[in-house]
Amino acid sequence: MDFLGYLTIALFATWCVSEVVISLVSFRNRSRASAKGRDRLSFVVMWLSIMPPIWFALLVRLHKIFASGSGSFSTLSPLLGYLGCLFIVLGIAIRLVAVATLKKQFTDRVSIVEKHEIVDTGIYRTVRHPAYLGNLASLLGLGLASGNWFSLSALVVLPIAATWYRIGVEERALLGHFGLAYQEYASRTKRLLPRIY
Repeated sequence: MDFLGYLTIALFATWCVSEVVISLVSFRNRSRASAKGRDRLSFVVMWLSIMPPIWFALLVRLHKIFASGSGSFSTLSPLLGYLGCLFIVLGIAIRLVAVATLKKQFTDRVSIVEKHEIVDTGIYRTVRHPAYLGNLASLLGLGLASGNWFSLSALVVLPIAATWYRIGVEERALLGHFGLAYQEYASRTKRLLPRIY
């Protein structure tokens, strides 16, 4: 295995650890606050859009048919692999900053917690859903680092569709709870990408 392979494994492990930490923060916050659940199974949808593609990408990497070149990035592989590693690091950082900014309001289920407020500081000043942006960036990075178009497609398409659904559920819940205040916040920020979307 070359340096890029070891780097990818190390960053994937770091991503896994960061997600465990985020889950523990969410569990602690959910158990401390009386949250009104409005998730509409979006947590399950998100989980199903991420875990099977990760397993698929691992199988593609290990299977001899794909390893022999089917779907391979070929000559672009090292460049895209290092770009993917950069996206993994950026995604982890963005997601952790987003969770830290929300503090006790962060949960992995769409819910309104006790004393819920609109957070419009830090990264939330320009993007309404930076934790999802970080998640998508990391998955894009894993797909690029995999060196295979099939893995990249699986790690990008399903999570984008699930995130789109999740954002809709979350924004309906926040709009229902905060009304005009959330509408005003939404009018001056973008969902995922500053100045774009």
